[in-house]
Amino acid sequence: MDRSGLPSTGGPSVNRHGDGPQNITTGTGNQLPGANFNGPVQFNTTPAQDHSNHATAVRAKLHITPYRDRKDINPDRVPGTCDWFVSHDRFLEWRDFQSSRLLWVSADPGCGKSVLAKYLVDSVLPSTESRTVCYFFFKDGFEDQTNVVIALCCILHQLFARKRELLDPVLDRFVSGGENFTTSFSELWQILLDVAKDKNAGEIVCLLDAIDECKEEGWSQLAEALCKLYKSGTASSFNLKFLLTTRPYSTICRGLRPLDIPGLPAIRLSGESDDEMAKISREIGLFIKARVQDVGARLGLTEKQQGVLLQQLMRVPNRTYLWVHLTLDFIENSKEKEVDKDKILEITSQLPKTVDEAYDRILSKSRDLERAKKMLHIILAAARPLTLQEMDLALAILGGRQSYNELDVKAEGILREDVRGICGLFVTTIDSKLYLLHQTAREFLVGKVGISPGQDTPRPLKWKYSLQPQESHRILANICIQHLLFDEFETHPLGENTSVSQYAEGHILLDYSAKNWATHVRFLPVESQKAMTELILKICDTSSRRFATWFSIYWTNNNTAFPTGFTTLMAASYFGMETAVKRLRMKDGSHLDSRDYTHQRSALSWAAGNGFEVVVRLLIKIPGFSRATLKCWRRRNDRVNAADKYGRTPLTYAVWSGSTAVVELLTKAGSNVDSRDEIGGTPLSYAVCNGHEAIVELLLKTGTEVDAVDDISKDLLISAAKKGDEAVVGLLIRTGKVDINAQDDEGATALHWVAKNGHKEVLSLLLKSAANVEAKDIWGKTPLVRAIEGGSVKGIQLLLDEGVEMNYTYLSSPLMGAVLYGNEIAVRLLLEKGALPDFENGAGDSALSLARKGRNGAIIELLESYGNRS
Repeated sequence: MDRSGLPSTGGPSVNRHGDGPQNITTGTGNQLPGANFNGPVQFNTTPAQDHSNHATAVRAKLHITPYRDRKDINPDRVPGTCDWFVSHDRFLEWRDFQSSRLLWVSADPGCGKSVLAKYLVDSVLPSTESRTVCYFFFKDGFEDQTNVVIALCCILHQLFARKRELLDPVLDRFVSGGENFTTSFSELWQILLDVAKDKNAGEIVCLLDAIDECKEEGWSQLAEALCKLYKSGTASSFNLKFLLTTRPYSTICRGLRPLDIPGLPAIRLSGESDDEMAKISREIGLFIKARVQDVGARLGLTEKQQGVLLQQLMRVPNRTYLWVHLTLDFIENSKEKEVDKDKILEITSQLPKTVDEAYDRILSKSRDLERAKKMLHIILAAARPLTLQEMDLALAILGGRQSYNELDVKAEGILREDVRGICGLFVTTIDSKLYLLHQTAREFLVGKVGISPGQDTPRPLKWKYSLQPQESHRILANICIQHLLFDEFETHPLGENTSVSQYAEGHILLDYSAKNWATHVRFLPVESQKAMTELILKICDTSSRRFATWFSIYWTNNNTAFPTGFTTLMAASYFGMETAVKRLRMKDGSHLDSRDYTHQRSALSWAAGNGFEVVVRLLIKIPGFSRATLKCWRRRNDRVNAADKYGRTPLTYAVWSGSTAVVELLTKAGSNVDSRDEIGGTPLSYAVCNGHEAIVELLLKTGTEVDAVDDISKDLLISAAKKGDEAVVGLLIRTGKVDINAQDDEGATALHWVAKNGHKEVLSLLLKSAANVEAKDIWGKTPLVRAIEGGSVKGIQLLLDEGVEMNYTYLSSPLMGAVLYGNEIAVRLLLEKGALPDFENGAGDSALSLARKGRNGAIIELLESYGNRS
């Protein structure tokens, strides 16, 4: 059986103690009454400092993306442009309105909506004492600029940075929400509304540019929230204004123009009347004149020659800012070495009439058309923008390079010029990463079903609709697979003395290939995948060192322990490689029931956990009827109900993945819907907690019953915390539906249990989610006390690093507790964090006197040394 010999990254060891209340005794056996050492006395920080720390942490968490930099990527407006808009009656009415109002700015591609938005933020609507202007610029191609939740985080960050006092009333909601407050649209939206109602809020303006480039789900949420706000009538009681710029898509029109909101203010940047269109035309003329002067200065044109060029450009109807930008770049980069009047007339006599024509001209001028096509395929299909170095390697792999030794490493400046020569202005470089110039560039290139390249244009355009998404993904899939087959990953693999991040940084494109090859393959039709089967099996060969290398890099995205003992079938199943799984199943079915060493999960379990329906079907498929049919049925039943080391079956993981199709397959194959894992969770309880209504309905058809959602969530959270189950705790926190501070019958929260048992990863997760570090159980013990009681050094360290206060009472202190338990390391940690060694309880005992009674020499010496310092 082929197994990967990767090093284990198992979780921390657990120091377990009894779960009930314990009396603390002195070393002489005398019980110290009431020694639960809890109380309200402060340690290093005051409540005001804690409040300030929480506020700072919240603001930092909200600053998810460099929104200012993304705004400033857009060019400044040319003086004189945008004036018609800022003097428009509808804009002025919206600006001067004394309560909430929405203004929708509709703009055709290339009309300058982002330049206008930047001008509004920087110059027209500056923040003042009474007005706070917040903004977010959506942009397709930037992963963090297409998410409406990230947009709300950035809006709130700007708002709280400007008026910090607005955060105070809602701070507790952020803290109690933990990690979830940056992932929940509903929570963030409600907080924005509540903040706007604050008497100190003043006027709040939210400018959202290019919302058509927001992910569809996010736009739907935003449109629904806006319509609800303005339909309810509550918007008139506060001054929260929105200005949205977007293309005039019908879906957006319908979203923003419900019947209940008649007369929604809107301005169309291309104009709605002859007067407006004349103003816009004059402004574009100003833009053309300014750009001609810039180009003329660079080309050394005389004033007369600039006049000829300006005249020729002004003759073209239906001009847009994007068209001017592209056309002048086309002229500036013409091959003519000397440009006179006649040459200008010759060049401008065939100017592109549209943006599409300009795009086609730019790409048709490429010095290497084939290389340009490959580069564009890669940019279109890439899961994230590639760097210049990554693109260079990707193209080299397409050219037949099979190792890093065969590469001619070029300086970044040379690569930048190379991209410019191949793709012209069509591709732009920002922070060494490659992007298409404009969203219209992607729309120009990507083919539509049933339309041939250039078919729907008045004149033939070679490049329009010339690239098909499947071909783009096929090219990137081949690049990634060929890259992972480089000899270096077999001969010089990731070693024990090299960190995963260091190895990835030292091998260009490896991080991308390891994490995205399977995504590109799965995008392809089955016939295309069949052609790659041999190569897929080769990189999924778990007996190879190259697999151990790239899989380790891939797993850095995963928050569970690294799975050692993977078989090739498990790898192919995990990544949803159906043709490879079919080949392996036909070749040797003996591995169907093999388990990995770390989690004891089968290939079926891994496939179900990732929601791969076809692979699951292959793995539970039963051969045709024969004398062995009954035996096969029993074997399949055993397979679908095989539990891993946590007691979880493939059905449980299918529920976690949210795949209704896989859940249905497994239930039909005989999965036990009532199976319980080690913390008492069932497939149904997880479905309920995650809010998977379709899966809940499917499972309920089996006749099983379900308790209340809150009870299920609380029981699962507490049980997972006791076991240190990071996966389940993380799962429950991400749902946003569990009370992180729910208490069990002992009054203990999840944080109490993980602190006591020393589950470092889960403790960190709970602390990041703002679990209450001062919560007390029925005996008055805080999580810190439980950590000391359980002898959990890791728990104590994490809690102290979090700034948890050390409480002193009439009877005791945390330091005394550590002394009584004889935990020298805990004593040292507490002293280093400022615990008072000389504090005396009501009985006149100090930590030092208790240590002397217990005759613990090391602790006595430690306490005496700290006592002398004071």
